[in-house]
Amino acid sequence: MNLFQAFQAARIILLLVLTGILLFLALGRPLSKRTRTLVVVVLGGALLSYPNFGFFHVYQYGTIHYWDAYHYFIGAKYLPELGYFKLYEATYVAGRELGAFADITHVRDLPTYRGRWVSSIDAQAVRGRFSGERWEMFKRDLAFLQPRVPKWPSFFLDHGYNDPPPRALLLHLLVRWVPANRLTLGVLTLLDYLLMVVAFGFVWRAFGKIPAALTCAFLALSFFGRFDFIGGSILRWDWMAALLVGVAAFIRGFGRTAGILFAYAILARIFPVLFLIPLAIKWLQGRRAGTSDRTLTHCLVWAIGAVLAVTVGLAVAGSRLPVIPEYIAKLHVHNQSASTNRVGLGPFLISRSALGPVNADGSASLDEATIPAARPAPYILPMVSALYLLSVLPLILRARPLESVMYAVPLIYCAIPLASYYYAFLALLVLLPWEGGRRDSVRLIEAALLTVITAVSYAFEISSPDFLPLFYKASIQVGLFFLVWLFFEYARLHSPAGNTEVRS
Repeated sequence: MNLFQAFQAARIILLLVLTGILLFLALGRPLSKRTRTLVVVVLGGALLSYPNFGFFHVYQYGTIHYWDAYHYFIGAKYLPELGYFKLYEATYVAGRELGAFADITHVRDLPTYRGRWVSSIDAQAVRGRFSGERWEMFKRDLAFLQPRVPKWPSFFLDHGYNDPPPRALLLHLLVRWVPANRLTLGVLTLLDYLLMVVAFGFVWRAFGKIPAALTCAFLALSFFGRFDFIGGSILRWDWMAALLVGVAAFIRGFGRTAGILFAYAILARIFPVLFLIPLAIKWLQGRRAGTSDRTLTHCLVWAIGAVLAVTVGLAVAGSRLPVIPEYIAKLHVHNQSASTNRVGLGPFLISRSALGPVNADGSASLDEATIPAARPAPYILPMVSALYLLSVLPLILRARPLESVMYAVPLIYCAIPLASYYYAFLALLVLLPWEGGRRDSVRLIEAALLTVITAVSYAFEISSPDFLPLFYKASIQVGLFFLVWLFFEYARLHSPAGNTEVRS
């Protein structure tokens, strides 16, 4: 067993202990001193496991994920010059002026996602997008980053910088005049952890110590959102921090604050807009019944209003911000591409048909020629998403407003093909059942099942670390979990409430 496999085995053990705690609580047992101590131990182990037990990026980067940080730092800092299409071209041209990249033959053409020969790059046109000062600044940043980013031939075939324009412009304002060096990148990569500490401080105040600790432990042990993928990058967790603080604000009755934070998550990553759908259904239900939930109303008004205000503002400024049509075009191409680390119903359907034979070592590849035929018809995912919403409508109508947000989690799985690390939002299924200071036995069993599924995913990775079949299996596991979860949710409707108050 190598070091990486040892880390995964440790996470499996921690997840199984977390499963035991959740099942113990599901039995309605009182929170003894021993149980609280065990929660603290699991939380400490989970937090230690997140940065690979102090080894961080074990084999490549150290504390900073330079590959990912390059995209988010350079892509945002030079957004006016690069837009969403010129990152790799400008990097190659600047690198050649610095005497690097002699071995690079191809880059990904970001408008089409096809490979192109570097000989087709118009170096003069690339430099013409920069002022002289900004071009020299770009080269200084590259001179620092170039020795630290591994595997440049593969880097140039990545998928570019994909922040939505509101988030990209905000990050641009933050880093526009910041030079790339160890100090600045070190500080920037710490922002995520500071935000998450603040977020869980609010969760603690709103939900209690035990729910906050269990949710934090699950998130730190997440198969999808772990340090290997986006740890040590720049503001990759801000949207999740906004969601966590948003639900904490909602439960304490601060609807406006919750709405603004939900709006930030939507503007930063788009897909969190689906979390508003159950809330909108609850609002309509209240209107029809002649009742009014002030917190819910304020949350929806401020969330929708903030998103619309920013969107309209960017549209009005569109003539001066050509990145907006570029982003729309790139988003379309990006969603049509095949990626090894996506999770969801769409990626599962594609991989099922286009996945090549699995080799003896567990590796596999997508057959590029079969991907267009393997991609589901355009109506399939919207139709499945609509059917899912109809299937959970009785559950949403019976749920408390904030509790209803849980039913958007499987909706995202059905509707949108997402990179795996965004599935950190699964932590909401551990947190939201504790609304109102009560624990729900059925929901705790569901959370325990989720931790078991996560442990199984790590076990698959120990046997075969190849990402393609790994995330194909993960899509199957998550989909099966949602089916079982839905069964348990309907079982709750025909059983005693099972809620017991917990002092945490």
